[in-house]
Amino acid sequence: MTLLDRVRTLISERGLFQPGDRVVAGVSGGPDSLCLLDVLTALAPDWRLGLYVAYLDHGLRPEAAAEAAFVQREAEARGWPFHTETVDTRAWAAERRQSLEEAARAVRYAFLARVAAAVAAPVVAVAHTADDQAETVLMHFLRGSGLGGLKGMLLKSHIPIPASQDGLWLVRPLLTTTRREVEAYCAEHSLRPVQDPSNQDTALFRNRLRHVLLPELETYQPRIRDVLRRTAEVLAGEHALLQNALDELWPRTIRAAGPPVEFDRARWAALGVPEQRALLRRAVQRLLPDERNVDFTPLEHAVRFSRRAAPGRSCDLLGGLRLKVTADAIVVGAWGHRPARADLPLLVGGQPPAGWRFTAEPLAAGAWSLAEIEANADPWRVEVDADRLGEGGWRLRARRPGDRFQPLGMGGRHVKLSDFYINARVDEALRDRWPLVVTPSPAGRAEDEIVWVAGLRLGERFKVTGATRRVVRFWFRRGDDAA
Repeated sequence: MTLLDRVRTLISERGLFQPGDRVVAGVSGGPDSLCLLDVLTALAPDWRLGLYVAYLDHGLRPEAAAEAAFVQREAEARGWPFHTETVDTRAWAAERRQSLEEAARAVRYAFLARVAAAVAAPVVAVAHTADDQAETVLMHFLRGSGLGGLKGMLLKSHIPIPASQDGLWLVRPLLTTTRREVEAYCAEHSLRPVQDPSNQDTALFRNRLRHVLLPELETYQPRIRDVLRRTAEVLAGEHALLQNALDELWPRTIRAAGPPVEFDRARWAALGVPEQRALLRRAVQRLLPDERNVDFTPLEHAVRFSRRAAPGRSCDLLGGLRLKVTADAIVVGAWGHRPARADLPLLVGGQPPAGWRFTAEPLAAGAWSLAEIEANADPWRVEVDADRLGEGGWRLRARRPGDRFQPLGMGGRHVKLSDFYINARVDEALRDRWPLVVTPSPAGRAEDEIVWVAGLRLGERFKVTGATRRVVRFWFRRGDDAA
């Protein structure tokens, strides 16, 4: 069966289009999207589709103008209208304190939704392939995602932007087609797509996963991509079942849908950790609709906190949100305002400010347990694997230009510290004094390695595990607590 026949069957069996649909096709000019454009053009008569080709210039690459002109020629050669915009993705990211990758995705889908609204199209089609699906599932696994991430991308779903128009669908007709099949189709039909050189840059996490990790995994399991795709399909079904169960649990537990979101504390306490985690994830997704792939670690920390904290206590969650325990509710919402500087241990001359004390306490064998460490609800206290610290031990400092960090729960991925601060919603005025615990880097490198961004996240390499032999506790304490 040809690629065209398989896509035709998929569209029919999964109901991706309805007869007479107007469809916005996101086309970048690369092999996948050019294949999508050609395939949809060939199949358009079967469903009487009207296509509208859309290209977004993110304002990030000088080649984009030439690519837009190329896509316009390809669209007009097939008789389809062409739409394009240029956006300042960097400004969008800075304004919303998002990483550049997240911002690029957000502006792309927002653009496609605008085009769909302008032409009254109920469907947006994008060119994700089976290889993209395998990479997505593996990426979410490495980041510690739940089923929402491990299910990967769906063939048909609602477009993932806040306040998109009702009834706007996002479909992926090539999701069961491999990249190799796409390339073969392009060659067979004399399509000459543009090539984005940034796709080969292994400094980017996804490219490193594509070009380095997956080929290595194929030496263990030659069909690893198929395994990951099948896993996604199975977990998508499991996720749907769990969402149905959550739909029933949510109204029985919720007191106010927010913002802020309030759960009845007595009903919350009667639930197990998995149910609480699922409810909290949904609350975060409602309050932060731009936040994708909510990490397991901050959710787990907040759930554990909610089960043991006394009324009146609060803890950081993520994205500027906090979880607060009251006498009769579990409240999830924005902090409202950042604590005053006196309420944060911002460094003065490399040391904690007046009223704060920092300690590093080695814990004797038998004085700690993994369960107690994982249940810690104090964001200003952390336990680390002492054997992972460099020969020079540790020291306190604030950020330096070029600092990078390996946050716990992100599968070992390094990020710029500046990007981490943006994603953590740390006010820009606080970043130059925000406390870091650092240690000399291994292998004699000149730069320090960040052990802990205090109050926010431990470094992946320093977490305490079942194999840990020695533990040291780092702790910022304030006022009477510091005695």
